[in-house]
Amino acid sequence: MAKREQVGAEELKNEQLAQEVEKEVRSIAQARAAYEQLMNEIRSYCQQARQLREQAEELQRSGRTDFHVSEEIQQLLKHAKHLDAVADQKYGLPRQQALELIDRLEQEASDCKQLVQYNQTVLTRQQQELEDAKAAAAKMVQDAEERLKQTRQVLAEKVTQLAELEGSGR
Repeated sequence: MAKREQVGAEELKNEQLAQEVEKEVRSIAQARAAYEQLMNEIRSYCQQARQLREQAEELQRSGRTDFHVSEEIQQLLKHAKHLDAVADQKYGLPRQQALELIDRLEQEASDCKQLVQYNQTVLTRQQQELEDAKAAAAKMVQDAEERLKQTRQVLAEKVTQLAELEGSGR
């Protein structure tokens, strides 16, 4: 009975580990999606900066030299520089952290999968041990019943023999 409870506990443990693996996979997918979103954001900042520099170049090529145009060119270049700085900043630590998170989650998922596989192997072995124990117990019961049958048969023969001896002696 204890073996059956142990197998049941192992099945529950495997089910919980499988749920953890599934949760980790979703987390990895979420981490990858967040990383892609970060990279898209960085690309967007770079694209916006490039467009602002192109606008500044167009204004310079227009040949207009008034103060307003010069000020607008400076503002465009300043904003482009700011967007480049934001993109560089996001490309640094946040990107590295996102990659490290993905790596950590993938490692955890891999470890969890290995543990699930190990536990499934243990469960299979324990189930086989349980079946073997059941078969051995059934064989023991069968052997005991056979010995009991033989003992009854011997007893019946001896009772009959005793009755014959007691009956013939009178």
